Amino acid sequence: MLGQTVKWLRLLGIDAEYASQEARDEALLEKAKKEDRIIVTRDKTLGESDQAFLVPKLPSGEIVSIILSSFDLEIDPLSRCSLCNSLVSPIEKDIVKGEVPDGVYEKQVEFWQCDGCNKIYWKGTHWDHIKSNIDLIEND
Repeated sequence: MLGQTVKWLRLLGIDAEYASQEARDEALLEKAKKEDRIIVTRDKTLGESDQAFLVPKLPSGEIVSIILSSFDLEIDPLSRCSLCNSLVSPIEKDIVKGEVPDGVYEKQVEFWQCDGCNKIYWKGTHWDHIKSNIDLIEND
């Protein structure tokens, strides 16, 4: 339900996991308590738990702003993989040769690689869009 919200939290460098629709409430609550997490949900029943934070049905950017204003979270944009939530680390340009499109390799100077799934990141044409959204969320 909140997949885009999770993606944006990760882009902000916030440790955020996504639970499948099939996950049982009891298991989610147990995991949240064990890992000192808060469950962000639209499920009213689950939202009644002290381990949960109920959010309204809004666009993901607005939900992220609500989360940031409600919790004391450290923001470190682009430090986590938007796909798997692992940390990303700088990687030498020569290592990514052949792993990224030739045009990207020629134009870009900096690259990062996910420590978990090995996805390679760079500040391509999508970067301006991501950065403007991050700026909006941070300043909201």
